[in-house]
Amino acid sequence: MPGGSVRPGEDPADAALREAREETGLTGFSVVRKLGEVEYDISPLRFEIQRRHVFELALLGARPERWASQEDHDGGQETTQFECFWIPLRTAHVLQSGQGTLVGRLFD
Repeated sequence: MPGGSVRPGEDPADAALREAREETGLTGFSVVRKLGEVEYDISPLRFEIQRRHVFELALLGARPERWASQEDHDGGQETTQFECFWIPLRTAHVLQSGQGTLVGRLFD
């Protein structure tokens, strides 16, 4: 599940689109709707409460079943390699670090 920080002065929806492109390597995303905002305590990784903006995105065009991607972290640290794949929405509540918190709103 792509995610990341909103840059100073950046609209949260624009940040969601940027993060989706950066982390998946795919283009053609559009915002369908905002599902909401949540706060998440990421302790003990860091003693920090994160405010998360959660969006439903659509992907136009080709959808590979499984693919490799990477995150460059704006050159600030070593590149992270990803193996990306789709999971059924009905099982997305199991995503780590609370990232599946608002997935139920997709069925509203």
